[in-house]
Amino acid sequence: MKQIILLLCLLTSFVVLHAQENYTCSEAKIAAHSHLPKKTRADAATNTLMNQYDVHFYFLDIAAERNTTVVSGVVTMGAKVTAPMMDTFCFELNQSMIIDSVVYNNQLLTVVSNGSIHYALLPAAVPANTDVSVKIFYNGDAHVVGGAAIGDGFSTGVSNTWGNECTWSLSQPYSAYEWFPCKQSLQDKADSAWVFVTTSIENKVGANGLLEGIDTLPNNKVKYRWKTNYIIDYYLISIAVAKYVDYTIYAHPTALGGDSVMMVNYVYDNPFALPVYKDQIDSNALVLEYYSDIMGLYPFHKEKYGHSMAPFGGGMEHQTMTSIGTLGNFSVNSHELFHQWWGDHVTCKTWKDIFINEGFASYGEYLAYDHFRGWPAAQAKMQGVHDNVLQDSFAMVYFTDTNNVGRIFSKRLTYDKGSAVIHTLRFVLGDSLFFQGLRDFQSTFAFGTAGIDELHILLEGATNVPLNDYFNQWLYGEGYPVYSGEYYSNGSNIFLKISHTTSSAVTPLFKGPLEIKCLSASGDTTVRVTINQNTNTFIIPSSKTITGLVFDPNNWLLNKDTTVVANPALVFLNVEDATMGNETMIYPNPVTDRVTIENSSISDGQYILREMNGSIITTGPVNAKAQVDLSQLSTGVYLLEVISSQGKISRKLNKL
Repeated sequence: MKQIILLLCLLTSFVVLHAQENYTCSEAKIAAHSHLPKKTRADAATNTLMNQYDVHFYFLDIAAERNTTVVSGVVTMGAKVTAPMMDTFCFELNQSMIIDSVVYNNQLLTVVSNGSIHYALLPAAVPANTDVSVKIFYNGDAHVVGGAAIGDGFSTGVSNTWGNECTWSLSQPYSAYEWFPCKQSLQDKADSAWVFVTTSIENKVGANGLLEGIDTLPNNKVKYRWKTNYIIDYYLISIAVAKYVDYTIYAHPTALGGDSVMMVNYVYDNPFALPVYKDQIDSNALVLEYYSDIMGLYPFHKEKYGHSMAPFGGGMEHQTMTSIGTLGNFSVNSHELFHQWWGDHVTCKTWKDIFINEGFASYGEYLAYDHFRGWPAAQAKMQGVHDNVLQDSFAMVYFTDTNNVGRIFSKRLTYDKGSAVIHTLRFVLGDSLFFQGLRDFQSTFAFGTAGIDELHILLEGATNVPLNDYFNQWLYGEGYPVYSGEYYSNGSNIFLKISHTTSSAVTPLFKGPLEIKCLSASGDTTVRVTINQNTNTFIIPSSKTITGLVFDPNNWLLNKDTTVVANPALVFLNVEDATMGNETMIYPNPVTDRVTIENSSISDGQYILREMNGSIITTGPVNAKAQVDLSQLSTGVYLLEVISSQGKISRKLNKL
């Protein structure tokens, strides 16, 4: 009785809160639009109830057809109680569905509903570590507009190209509940799932795992029985129903030593479809083999990989069987296949960490282009990514509004900037550490969830490379650097002065490596330097006469550039020492009379004050602390060099 009273109180509160939302007509439309993705979210109280158990098994035994979103059947949720005691089994299901009954231990349960949240009242409280199995019998129209990343959670449609009817699911991020009862928690993966679908005999049904069998039923019906014994997240469970032909091929990853991975492709049964896609489908086996080489063996190799065609744009990386609009797009095919590692094998732990899924899957496209189509094709692809991201001066990978489905799946921010900054990470680490680090991440978090912070910690541990600057600038920061440069060569050395501003004040400095191509009639020279402040100077031994500079010639970094000029005065500069530069304080600047040089580590230093044309004004010793008198100098800009056994640095001084 206490359970029912508590739930009625919750329902009353819900009604009162919504009655307080007094909108004009236009405000109501705006509010409805802005809340559209939120309607699928469980609130804190509901999540508390659902977190009282850990899902370990989904068994969908449902009926579906290729030309309707009507679904009926029973879903069994197997779980283990994690709370000290659990007296209510809470789950999500589309409120337009009719729940015929909920059964636990052969007993019918009382169910109280609040929209799409349902509370099944157990006959007695169940203690921790108890396995429970709840069967939910339901039927109705699963179509709810606008809940998923691409369209709806459960859709039916006709292919504009091939004319085939198809019904398919697409549950990401919060829309699994639209078509089957579930717990939508990323960090609560099920240990296994069965997906049994009854349909008309002319249809085929694609789903997760291995096809155990097809049962012949009365009334020209068949039941497809798919089972996966791999750990799976709620939104990766799927079905697709259509008239298909089965085109099965095999990949042979090196790690399997001659064994194979089955690749099942459900292609529309239009006689012209398979011939169009066959070559591209065949190439997917080669891509799976390549990804297995660089990321570790295909995670679901004991079952399959495959595709089910469905009439929507793009693809969805349903575990072991991607749903896809066309099989003729190399980028999309490669992207969805890479998701089997990045998104399915290791899943983002929150939707704020979607970079783990989509950033890496997008970079998988680049890797496939580079390996199969060559470096120029890959570079052209990355240039297109950069061109898109650079249109937004405040582009940022990380975000916090997980109610905004459009932001979660932003092409520019999540996919393109995500891909671009992974390319930068590869540049920072180098190929050997980069790929080994990613393999270590995959093995450490295998079949689990992880976020950006876990990636940071693991990569630093695996590579022994400090990555705070990289993550703070490129993942948690905004924008990109804008470079300018000065150069000079004297037959012995190339002198460089590299400065950068940034497109967003949120991230005022981008530290890290930078490639610079020094142009010369006698042959260009590309050097790699380390940027640790907004202005750095460098000397590179070279006999070449330099005629210009190109920043980041190989597109490792999101960046723009402005001016590049020759400056003979650079001959008086010397190599900037990063440690000394960080430890030395020169203040005040601008200066009216005296400037102080302070570095407790210097015991044998010297300063040189120069005109900007290089001529020396004065020199003096520096021992931990020194002062330079500029009181007699005219207003203008001067150059102060500090030289010690630690190295050399130089700074411009603005004399007022």
